[in-house]
Amino acid sequence: MIAHGSILRDNEQCAIKAGKQHRHTPMKIDVISPNVIAETSEGSTMQAAQFLMVGGFVMLAWVLARRKIRAGKKVHEETKRANREIKLMREHKEPSVPLSGAPAETQRWQAAMFDLQRELKADLDTRIVVVQTLLNQVDEKIDHLNSLQTDLEPPQIADPSLRTKIQELLQRGLNAREIALKMGMPLDDVELTIAKL
Repeated sequence: MIAHGSILRDNEQCAIKAGKQHRHTPMKIDVISPNVIAETSEGSTMQAAQFLMVGGFVMLAWVLARRKIRAGKKVHEETKRANREIKLMREHKEPSVPLSGAPAETQRWQAAMFDLQRELKADLDTRIVVVQTLLNQVDEKIDHLNSLQTDLEPPQIADPSLRTKIQELLQRGLNAREIALKMGMPLDDVELTIAKL
């Protein structure tokens, strides 16, 4: 670059001298060497490459920033839409009576079904109460029988000969009633003795 500047200055000086001395004399021009031209073009090429690289970086930054802004707007819009839908879902309340917007015939069938449901529920509730009452009575009877059974003491036949005699009568084919009449004993005692044999 220095050489190029000096060449220009030399050319200017020559032109000034030539203009003062002789107007008709040809002007002397120095020849520029190829090395000077190559150095000059390399320097300008390097500057142009640097400018293009900086421009590329600026363009890349601008594209990335624009992309990020668009993505942010899209996410923001989707969030707003989702929030609106959630708000609508929260505000929307189902009618208390299902099928309230149905035709009149369907609503009559629905009313009939509700009536039938109430009747069946009442019938079932009544039957449940009856069954519970019966179960309570059965439990009371079982408790009463258990208390009577514990109160009863099994009759002890003190005489083993009575036992033997009952067994003999049983073998002859007499039943418990006939044995009780023949021996003059209560029927329950005879049946208990036969059960223990």
